[in-house]
Amino acid sequence: MSVDWRSLPPLASLRAFDATSRHGGFAGAARSLNVTHAAVAQQVRALERHLGLSLAVRRGRNVVLTEAGLRLARTLATGFDTITSGIAALQDAQADRALRVTTTPFLAERIIMPRLSEFWAAYPGVEISLSPTRAYADVLGDGLDLAIRALSSFQSVGRPGPGIDSEIVKEITLISIASPALIAAQGSDPSSLPWLWHDGMDVKLELMRRCGLPVDDLRQVRIGSPNLLLAAVRQGMGVTIFNEAIARHEIAAGGIVEVSLPGLVNVSYHALSPQGFKHPLATPFVDWVRGLL
Repeated sequence: MSVDWRSLPPLASLRAFDATSRHGGFAGAARSLNVTHAAVAQQVRALERHLGLSLAVRRGRNVVLTEAGLRLARTLATGFDTITSGIAALQDAQADRALRVTTTPFLAERIIMPRLSEFWAAYPGVEISLSPTRAYADVLGDGLDLAIRALSSFQSVGRPGPGIDSEIVKEITLISIASPALIAAQGSDPSSLPWLWHDGMDVKLELMRRCGLPVDDLRQVRIGSPNLLLAAVRQGMGVTIFNEAIARHEIAAGGIVEVSLPGLVNVSYHALSPQGFKHPLATPFVDWVRGLL
């Protein structure tokens, strides 16, 4: 059954009458609504005029509901109580709902998961639903709270569309990395070294071009999954471009070295989220990831 809102009395007058019936008069209703006694009386009289019925009459200093007023009071009490319970249930469900996040497999497996206990320590009992994927997820269509992705200025795929808020998590610089053994054996000229090729690297190829690399002439070593990049680099199979901040930890450990590139390219990690109400943990989670990158 559809609601004909045009035939209903104004909500303010219904609320004033409901408060009057619950508190036994205009004075108690006024205190509960934080308005004046006269304002409540005015709304109740306006409701009576709208309905063409007498709902409340004065008897001395008291207000007494008529038969019609009693019937309306029971109806409003049932309706407003149902609305109140429904809204409370929605808010409780929202408060307990897991934060649904998607990001790249590398960011999930190498950056977020190893230190997720730190976030849980700060927010005990919270649930994080993490969906690693190389594909650019539909934040709205998939019902996600956050997508954290690296986006370059030139790419169109994955950029925020209508209904999506975008926040820069961190600006990063890309560098080229290789194993010390590969450099010792084949030199440090990035154009003459073998480069690791993997699935879904169209954006990376454009980044490599913008670094000044002759992409079409490079020797290719195909490894399939980008999840294997660091392992392949350590084993001396080839070179790749990588997040400088993350690579620095590997370089400090001595397993890889930086290879000089003709130029530098910066990209940004973005946090994409639906516009409007945000999950309570969305901002804390983004701030925490910012500290990891």
